[in-house]
Amino acid sequence: MTSFDFEEQTLQRCDDFDFVFFKINPDNNESLALQFGGDSGFLEEIGTQEITLSGSNSVVYRRFKTAVTADYFCNPIPPVSPTVAEEFTSTSGTIGIMTTGTLTDNDGIDTEEEDDTELRDTDGDGIIDILDFDDDGDNVPTSSEGVVLDENGAIDLVASRDTDLDGIPDFLDPDDDGDGVLTINEDSNMDLDPTNDNSDPDIPTIDDYLNAAVMTNVNTQAYREHVYFLRGILVSIDMTNLDFRNSNGEEVIRDIRTVEFGTYTGAADFEIRVTPDFN
Repeated sequence: MTSFDFEEQTLQRCDDFDFVFFKINPDNNESLALQFGGDSGFLEEIGTQEITLSGSNSVVYRRFKTAVTADYFCNPIPPVSPTVAEEFTSTSGTIGIMTTGTLTDNDGIDTEEEDDTELRDTDGDGIIDILDFDDDGDNVPTSSEGVVLDENGAIDLVASRDTDLDGIPDFLDPDDDGDGVLTINEDSNMDLDPTNDNSDPDIPTIDDYLNAAVMTNVNTQAYREHVYFLRGILVSIDMTNLDFRNSNGEEVIRDIRTVEFGTYTGAADFEIRVTPDFN
């Protein structure tokens, strides 16, 4: 082996097994695999980062005696077949990663309509509205608070639900029914979900947080777990200044070039979960 010739091969990833990216060259029964020892965060954040190869972060070249498939890499315990004829593992080098995509809270409101500045954080929970599935911090998802969009996809503030008619639509109103008790505190069973609490037998179809005649107050001190998504993921990876040593330590190969390992296209949205600190 004098060089790594994988430029024409497709970059693949093991979705359910650690963080492993790999390429297979079927013409030579060889592979080049990049494995990270843990969650490096590059599937959660748009931007660039550099990772130094050492320890559990490594690039491994293998040449096999027979054909190899993706199943070989995406298995906690590598199968005994096909047999490895030659192996080189990185001893040093740098991996450059650039992640692009679109972050969204998937609440049905287009990002530019929800906040054209992309900085507003209505409830002050540290998650900007365009990524916050609960914009007003009342533990009721924005998608459940009666937001109405016009024919152009813009928020119709007049048509959107405003239970207490105070001019603030429910999805931005911390006290939806205007009874003086915050919606987040009208949660009798204290499960961080005001939409399943109803204590008025005369109106069994209206939850307490939308019923001004009920003023249950439980002093909730926590937000629900929040979920947002990275959509249209592209992860571009390059490798620089790689040093390799074969399995018996007798041969060292050095490649000082910056080599494009490839670009991975995510097949699905990546789900990001976080519980903001209560304020």
